[in-house]
Parts: sequence; C-alpha cells; structure tokens
Amino acid sequence: MVEYMIIIITMLVIYFVLVRNKPRVKSDWETLPLVGEYLKNKKAQNDQQQTICVHCGNDEIIEKPLKDKKENPEQTKFYHTCTKCRVILWRNEK
Repeated sequence: MVEYMIIIITMLVIYFVLVRNKPRVKSDWETLPLVGEYLKNKKAQNDQQQTICVHCGNDEIIEKPLKDKKENPEQTKFYHTCTKCRVILWRNEK
C-alpha cells in the first residue's frame, strides 16, 4: 500500500512540475515587435524619419484591428501592415 502511495505522489509531483508549470505559449500577435523595436532596425527609417517597410521600401502603412474576440475583447490591439507587400510589420495597443 505504501508503494502505491509513493507512486501516486511521485506522479502528482511530476505532473505539477512538468505539465502545469509550463510558460504560456505566446500568440501570433505577441510575437510581433512593438513599434519601438521595429524602428530600432536602421533599415526601417529613411532620412526624413518616416517609417518604411523593411521588406519592400514602401512608406504606406495601414493600421488594422486584431479581430480575435478572445484575444482582443476590448478592441484595443492593432497591427500595422505594408500596403504594397502586405507584410505585418509591428503591433501596438491603445
């Protein structure tokens, strides 16, 4: 009987240490850089300090809201996309 209790306690400890203590996986929105991190990239700014796309050089960037109701219930999270190559460049929250 004692052996079974030791096995059960060991399994519970392993469960709580390995399974329950994992860090939360970042969402796709959270993996995008903030605007400050994006601007640190020297290719992202031209001489007039106007933000440009590092992929195609276009300076037209639009802001789109994050549409996921579960991740953005208050509609305060946005991402910025290049209008020419349609690459998502950075995120922000208002």
